[in-house]
Amino acid sequence: MPYPRPLALVLALGLAGAAPAPATRPLQPADLWQLQQVESPVVAPDGRRVLFTRMFFDEGLDRRQAELWLAHLGDDGAVIDRRLLVPAALAPREASFSPDGGRIAFVGQHLGAPQVFVLELSDPVPRPITSGEVEPQGPVWSPDGRRIAFVGRVPLPVPRVEGVPPRPRGAERAPEPTIVTDLFWRTDAAGERKPGAHHLFVVEAAGGPTLQLTAGSRDAVDPTGIAWTADGRHLIASVKPDPVRQPSESDLWRFDASRPGAAPVRLTFRAGSELQPVISPDGRWLAFTGAEATRDFYPMPEAWITEPQSAAPIRRVAPALDRPVAQPPIWREDSGALFLLHHDRGLTRVVEVDRETGAVAVQVPEVGGTRLYLPSAGGQFGYARGTFAFTTAHPDRPAGLGIRRGDGTPRVLDLNARWMVGITPARIEEVRGVSRADGREIQGWLMLPPGHRPGRRHPLILDIHGGPNTDYGPVFSLTHALYAAAGYIVLFTNPRGSIGYGRAFANLITGAYPGQDHDDLMSMVDAVARRPDVDSRQLFIGGGSGGGVLTLNAIGREPGKFRGAVALRPVTDWVNQVTTADLAPFFLDQWMGAPPWEAPQRYLDRSPLMLSGRITTPTLLITGEADFRTPIAQTEMMFGALKQRGVDVVMIRLPGANHGMGRPSQWLQSILAPIAFFDRLRGVRTEAFPAATPPSSPPPPGPPDASAAAGVPPQRR
Repeated sequence: MPYPRPLALVLALGLAGAAPAPATRPLQPADLWQLQQVESPVVAPDGRRVLFTRMFFDEGLDRRQAELWLAHLGDDGAVIDRRLLVPAALAPREASFSPDGGRIAFVGQHLGAPQVFVLELSDPVPRPITSGEVEPQGPVWSPDGRRIAFVGRVPLPVPRVEGVPPRPRGAERAPEPTIVTDLFWRTDAAGERKPGAHHLFVVEAAGGPTLQLTAGSRDAVDPTGIAWTADGRHLIASVKPDPVRQPSESDLWRFDASRPGAAPVRLTFRAGSELQPVISPDGRWLAFTGAEATRDFYPMPEAWITEPQSAAPIRRVAPALDRPVAQPPIWREDSGALFLLHHDRGLTRVVEVDRETGAVAVQVPEVGGTRLYLPSAGGQFGYARGTFAFTTAHPDRPAGLGIRRGDGTPRVLDLNARWMVGITPARIEEVRGVSRADGREIQGWLMLPPGHRPGRRHPLILDIHGGPNTDYGPVFSLTHALYAAAGYIVLFTNPRGSIGYGRAFANLITGAYPGQDHDDLMSMVDAVARRPDVDSRQLFIGGGSGGGVLTLNAIGREPGKFRGAVALRPVTDWVNQVTTADLAPFFLDQWMGAPPWEAPQRYLDRSPLMLSGRITTPTLLITGEADFRTPIAQTEMMFGALKQRGVDVVMIRLPGANHGMGRPSQWLQSILAPIAFFDRLRGVRTEAFPAATPPSSPPPPGPPDASAAAGVPPQRR
C-alpha cells in the first residue's frame, strides 16, 4: 500500500549567513573522505535524548571510523544540543541506556581487545568493567540497572602437532600449522578464528568479577541477542542445536542469571528459527524474530509473540503484513503494542502493531539504509516515550538522524548539509517494467547523471543487487553516485527473489537460482534502452555477490547483449560455495537442498562457471583476498576459464578485503575500476586498462544450452 513521503525540516547546522551560493560540481572520488553518516540511534527512557553513532572515513588511517554522540531534543523533536561521548579510538558499538537513563553501556576496544564499558553521563569518562579474552558482544542491562549480561567467546586450547622436537635457541622454524576441526573456523567478518565457544556472562555494572553462566567446548548460546526476564532472575537466549546439519534451526531457552551451570529450560519447540528475544515491560510476553521451517529458498524473518513459559503457544505479531522484519521488535511502554522495522518495496518503514489484533499503523514511512557502498534498504530506529529516532533516507547524501515526536513533522539532523552545498547531485527516478517471463511487474530506479538533459544519450549500466534475498531502494550510494558522475545512467531493480514484495515473490527463485530473475532483469534493460536518453549500443552490466552470479549468468545466456561486464565477489561454482564459504551449511541446506554428491547435475546447472564456454563479453572480476563469504578461488576459476578461451578478462584482487570490499580506498578501487574498464570499451582513453590483445579469432560461444535459453535450470528441487 502507498505511503506519503514525510516532510523533513533539515537542521543545516553551520550554514547561517547570506553568502552567495558557491558553484557546484558532480561528486568526486575524494568526496568519500568528507561523508558522514548516522547509525544505530537509541532513545533514552525519558524520550528526550538520543544516542547515535557518527560514522566517518579517516583518510590518514584509511579506515571507516565510529564515534558515539548524545543529542538532546526540544519539545518538537529538534536537536538542540549534541556532544561527543566516546571517541573513535575506543571503537564504540552496541550502546544502550541504563533503565534510569543515567548511564550508558557499550562495547569498545581496551588494550587491543573488546570489552564492556560503562559511562556515567554525570561524569563522562568511560571505564571498562570486563577484562580478558572473552570478546563480549550484545551487552544488556538488567531491569534494576545493577548488572549487565552479555555473550562472550571463550578461548579453547589450540591443538598442536605432538612429538615435534623443541626449537634450539636462535634457530628458525616455519610457523605453527593451523589444525582445523571446526567447520566455522573462519568468518567473513573476523577472518580466521582461534578455537572458542560462545557462553553467557553477567557482570556488576559497577565492576567486579565476571560470572560465567555456561561452559563447554561448543556454543551454549547464539550471539544474536539476549533478554532479561522482568524479575531479573533469568536470561533468555537463542540456542542452535546443530549449526552444521540444521543451520536454520534454533530455539529460545531460559537460563538462571545467578547460578552457573544450572540446567536451562527450553521455551520454544517449533521447527524453525527463534532469535533476538525481547521481554515486554510488564513481563508477561516474549517477542522475537525468526521464521518457520521451510524448504523454500528464503525463510522470511517475521516478528512472533509467546509467553515466557515452556511450550507456550506462538503466533505472528502481524499476520497480514507479509514483509520481513529488519531488527528486533521494540515494545510500547504499556506492553499493548510493538514497533517493527520492515522492508517494503525498496524502503524500510516503522510500524506499530497492536499486540492483540495485529492491526498495523505506519509511524515512520521511510527509514534510510546505512550500507552507503550500495543502495540497500535497511537502517535502524529507536523508540521511547513517544519519540522515534531513525536513520533518514536521502537520494543524494548519506543517512542523517531523523526524530519524530507524537504527530509532529519529522526533524532531521543532516551531518552532510555543508558538504552538499558544493555538490550537483545525481537524480533518482523510479521505473517499472513487465517481466517477459510471466508478465509480473518489476520495480526499479534510474540514477541519472548530474546535469542530465533529456536530449543527450548516455551509456547504461545495469547494477544487480546481491543477496539474492535483499533489495535496492531509492537512496544514496557511493557506487551509483560515482557511476552517474562519470556519465552513466544506472539502472537498479528488484527482480524476483528480492525482499519487500512478500514471501511468495522472494521465493520464486526456489529451485531456480539463477532462473527467471534473469528475464526480469533483461526485460527492464530492454525497456530502459528504448528511452531517448539511453545509448542502446552502450549497455553494460555488473553486480556483486549474488549480483555477480546474475551478471555472469546473463553474459553466458545472452553473449552479445552487453559491451562489458563486471562481477564483484561472485559465486561461480556452487560446489565450492557449499563446502568452503563461512555460511556453507546454510547455502547447502537452504539454497541447494542437497549436497553435490547427491545432486551433481543441480550444481552444474546453477554454476556460472559452466557457462564460461559461451561467454564472449569483456569481463572484469573483482574480489577481496580475505573474502570468506564467496571465496576468491571461485573468481580465480572464472578468470582462468575465460582467459584460456581468449576472452578479454581482467581480475582485480583486493589484499585483505572481505566480502564488504575492505577499506575505504578499496571501496573506491572497486568502483573506479569498472568505470575505467567500461570507458575503455567505449573508446574513451584510459591508462588503467589498455586494450587487450585480441585472440587470433574471436572465441565462439559454446553449444546452445536449452535450459539456459528457456530461462529455468532443468532440475528443480
